[in-house]
Amino acid sequence: MGLHERIMKLLNLSNVFLIATLDKREFPTVIAVSSPLWREGLLKLQFYLDGNGETVRNIQRNSKGTVCCYEEVTHESLLLKGKFTIETIKDIELVNPKLSIYQKELNHQMPVLVTFETFAARIHMDKRTKEVIV
Repeated sequence: MGLHERIMKLLNLSNVFLIATLDKREFPTVIAVSSPLWREGLLKLQFYLDGNGETVRNIQRNSKGTVCCYEEVTHESLLLKGKFTIETIKDIELVNPKLSIYQKELNHQMPVLVTFETFAARIHMDKRTKEVIV
């Protein structure tokens, strides 16, 4: 299996993604979120978040951040560096079918879609870390 196929497999199998942003004092803040609602390879990923949360406030101040996913059994991980954008959800019923049971139970008062655009990537597999050309 080639590098691209392994990256796609890792993205598809990961149930937990870590989003890192910088807080108002410029310290990294990390949250664990569910799988992306939508994905365009590793170039763009879209997450469902609380518009009133710290992560969204951090993105409004500084759109740069990282997204990470991993596979615990094989010790593989993928780190994506890039930029976030925020989109308000005008009709939750259009998004609802894509949400997991857990995401629906979150019942965010101000749900938003956060799109991450990848500029650089790094994968750890076979006990080695490799830069990935995006």
